[in-house]
Amino acid sequence: MRLKRIFGFLVLCVGVSSVFIWREGQLAPVSQAEPAPLSEEVLAQKDVPYVPTPKEVVTKMLQLASVTKDDVVYDLGSGDGRLVIEAAKLGAKGVGVELNTRLVVESRENAISAGVRDRVRFIEQDLFKTDLTPATVITLYLLPKVNLQLRPTLLQLKPGTRLVSHQFDMREWKPDQTELVQVGSRPHLVYYWVVPAQVSGTWEWNMQTASGEERYKLQLSQEFQRVKGTLSIGDRVIKLTDAKLTGDRLSFKTVESVNGTEVTMQFDGKIQEDAIAGSVDLGGNEAQRRDWVAKRQS
Repeated sequence: MRLKRIFGFLVLCVGVSSVFIWREGQLAPVSQAEPAPLSEEVLAQKDVPYVPTPKEVVTKMLQLASVTKDDVVYDLGSGDGRLVIEAAKLGAKGVGVELNTRLVVESRENAISAGVRDRVRFIEQDLFKTDLTPATVITLYLLPKVNLQLRPTLLQLKPGTRLVSHQFDMREWKPDQTELVQVGSRPHLVYYWVVPAQVSGTWEWNMQTASGEERYKLQLSQEFQRVKGTLSIGDRVIKLTDAKLTGDRLSFKTVESVNGTEVTMQFDGKIQEDAIAGSVDLGGNEAQRRDWVAKRQS
């Protein structure tokens, strides 16, 4: 993992403190930790413009993403290849994207030494020109500005793709999880996201109830993985509660009073472009499970 230009070190030294001051109060007590400074060893190596990620942080990043043999891990700014190699040791396939020719060569040599040459690939390429669609997991250690430039591309990836960033977040796109890794006296923040499906719009379907078939209309709005909305059943409009969007999985609950009885409906479904298919658990006097398939109308 690396920061790509020597000039970036200067930006990093200034930008790190401003990022964490901005986040103070949002992630306490994690936000109160000062980010790890660049070591004298790194600053002295002007011909090696990258900051290696500590082994403990690499381990946490792979753990957060729950990397297995079924994954394809892309490391953007892969440095000496350490993260890709560790992913390969877990059985995953790995691709390291790196601009520095010498580091690409070193990464390939390290992969041979680690015995994972057949499961990894290191390419000398601009990350913005890299096709990321094969990835199931993407790891980052980039400057805040680069994260934000990359964010639109990441949001277009297949829902469910997992992202892990060392030290820097995605601003308005809040992480699903944040971890603090202490390496000696230096704290390191690790952020985790799951790329959400696009669910904004109006979804409709019919479903059989005790009183006959009824028309359901689901109105959803979203900001990244945060979802809110209403469910209309006939002329009844019910606000959604406990709405959760994780990748291509959507769940929400409704609660209403019917003839003096509180009736809950717990919806769970999988999103496939303009369709959601799943099941709903009905509480109250109609306790049972039913299937539902909704189509996006707008």
